Amino acid sequence: MNKIDFVVPWVDSSDPEWIKLYNYYRPENPIMDRGRFRDWGIFLYWFRAVEQYAPWVNKVYLVTNGTFPKWINPECPKLVLVKHEDYIPKQYLPTFSSHTIELNMDKIPGLSEHFVYFNDDVFLNAPVSPKDYFRDGLPCDCNEETLFINPWYDHTNRFCVKIALFCDMAVINGHFNRWQTVKNAPWKWFGPHLWGKSIISNLLQIGLENFEFFRWRHWEQPLLKSVIQELWEQEPDIMSESCSRFRKEVSLNQYVFRYWQFASNRFHPVKMDSGAVFPIKQVNNICNALKSGKLKSVCVNDGPYCTDEEAILIKQSLQKVFGEKFPNKSMFEI
Repeated sequence: MNKIDFVVPWVDSSDPEWIKLYNYYRPENPIMDRGRFRDWGIFLYWFRAVEQYAPWVNKVYLVTNGTFPKWINPECPKLVLVKHEDYIPKQYLPTFSSHTIELNMDKIPGLSEHFVYFNDDVFLNAPVSPKDYFRDGLPCDCNEETLFINPWYDHTNRFCVKIALFCDMAVINGHFNRWQTVKNAPWKWFGPHLWGKSIISNLLQIGLENFEFFRWRHWEQPLLKSVIQELWEQEPDIMSESCSRFRKEVSLNQYVFRYWQFASNRFHPVKMDSGAVFPIKQVNNICNALKSGKLKSVCVNDGPYCTDEEAILIKQSLQKVFGEKFPNKSMFEI
């Protein structure tokens, strides 16, 4: 069996030194992006969930700017503490952009070829096995395509993640012919893992040279390190331009790795129905999902639409339900 690592980035948004550094490099906008950096006080439950539901994991790589949680156990044999400076090229540091942190993951010392990338808001919620993430050495994923893209803009969240996803798809189409990809492995593009609408979408795209769009999913993502390395080899300029101190809307993000795996047929097709994304204000739905345990993973997705006043009550509810579900310390804690 291939070794499978987990990678999770985190930042302590209450760290005075981090705040000082952030404001130094961004004096024109010293108010931090609320939904991007807010800490809900539940990150330790991420580790408890990993120990309980994925005890088979090889190593867990915790990536931070250099400040680690006070409760973390640096002596844990399964834990590897990684600072940005340990793997991100110096010209991009210091960085406050998740794109920079993600696009350089292949450079993390010791990281296995097969790994699963988690955002710190994606929690395991039920037992998972290595076969949930990799089979026959390939990442398990569902290549649901869509012809219908609905970009939107508002003054609070601007373009959200949409422009980066468009950039990702443009790079894919610069390297792959969709119809040739489909012909090389038709069972991956017309198999039973796809839903009815996805099959119809694929049929409508027969013969097309370009990929239109893949359905976006914000769950944990199995990845091949070699795919990231390949992107750096093939597209060093746009990869480098996407690495910045603060997030840029016109740039690549980590989803380009997923799409490259699809376009090169380096994935094992599976249905994707075991996880869900919940906006943070749907706290009742989040609590119900955690209590039921029917979903294997739950994303507690923050955003700019949750006010500080709302966050106080939501934080109390989240800490209560996570504390009840995972009451025991893990090996990752002191």
